[in-house]
Amino acid sequence: MRRSEVVVVGGGMVGACTAAALARAGVAVDLVEPAPPVPGEGLEVRVSALTVASERILAALGAWERIEPGRRAPFRRIRVWEGDAPGTRFDADATGADRLGHIVENRAVRLALWQVLQTLPTVRIHAGAGLAGLVVGAREACLRLTDGTRLAAPLVVGADGARSGVRRLAGIATVGWPYRQRTIVGHVTTSRRHRDTAWQRFLPTGPVAFLPLADGRCSLAWHNDEGRAEALMALEEADFLAALEAASGGVLGEMLAIEGRAAFPLHLRHAVRYHAPRVALVGDAAHTVHPLAGQGVNLGLLDAATLAEEVAAAVLAGDDPGEPALLARYERRRRPHNLAAAAVMDGFKRCFGNRSPALAWARRAGLALADRAGPLKTGVMRLAMGLDGPLPALARGGGD
Repeated sequence: MRRSEVVVVGGGMVGACTAAALARAGVAVDLVEPAPPVPGEGLEVRVSALTVASERILAALGAWERIEPGRRAPFRRIRVWEGDAPGTRFDADATGADRLGHIVENRAVRLALWQVLQTLPTVRIHAGAGLAGLVVGAREACLRLTDGTRLAAPLVVGADGARSGVRRLAGIATVGWPYRQRTIVGHVTTSRRHRDTAWQRFLPTGPVAFLPLADGRCSLAWHNDEGRAEALMALEEADFLAALEAASGGVLGEMLAIEGRAAFPLHLRHAVRYHAPRVALVGDAAHTVHPLAGQGVNLGLLDAATLAEEVAAAVLAGDDPGEPALLARYERRRRPHNLAAAAVMDGFKRCFGNRSPALAWARRAGLALADRAGPLKTGVMRLAMGLDGPLPALARGGGD
């Protein structure tokens, strides 16, 4: 039996961040991941819109500087509109920052965090092994891995995604529902430059977003009902690009090519609690939200930084890192924020998915009003970017 202070199950972006943040504070960590990242893998079509707060977390851990410049692109403006209405614009200049965030390939973030983990002496990595069993005792939890390894620690962190085995074995239920939608993704070449702008247009069939990439292309996120998504995925490339150009309203000119076209189902899922005896959940294991604003990874990184802050303080003080009061405090710090984000994204989806003419008029009027509400809009932007509001220490960084 190998013992440590924390076992993190799942080495994706959030799990690797959790392990790195703990180890950086001197906590002894075992990280379990069945499929570690491989350098030099091919095209990654999954990207995240990382906020300034997320950038600060990654920078504090030494991961941000390890992300290749060609795999991250700043976005300085956001334009949101419905149909042919003017909509609203968000500009970094109004917040006092030089960018709203970065569009980053998920694999690049994960690889950078794994490179950091290799430098931290208090981390033991169990690559190629998964979770096979979990037994919780009074003072520690014992894990059995698929390769036969047995681990024990006062705290197990479930960072193993939306279908979390840790969550299931800990008996933590979830609430939620499928959206019966799919997001079509890919990297799109357009005839007009993206101008460091994230573009999102709401349509009766679902929103379409174009996120700026470092190579001049855009990352596509096109939400459609399942039937329409299947029909679009079945189209030849030329026909698909024609449909996409029509959906874009021509804002980026012609759609010239798409690489890595794929589709993923959408769900809303939230754990009824974030902890059980000797267990805490972070990231998608605790919550999944509609990807309208790309907040999923940002919420998960804030989970990771917050839990690591609480656990590191306990270990430093000689206290139990799996104590119920500590885990309850972590949940109090994160659950309200995550629930609010889930509710806002779900509300946007339902509001803009309603085809009522009266509601369409109200939506367009609301976007136009938001465009003129300068101080309020700036305040909302700063909160969304992680420049204001309650944040864990890793996310606060220096003054921006």
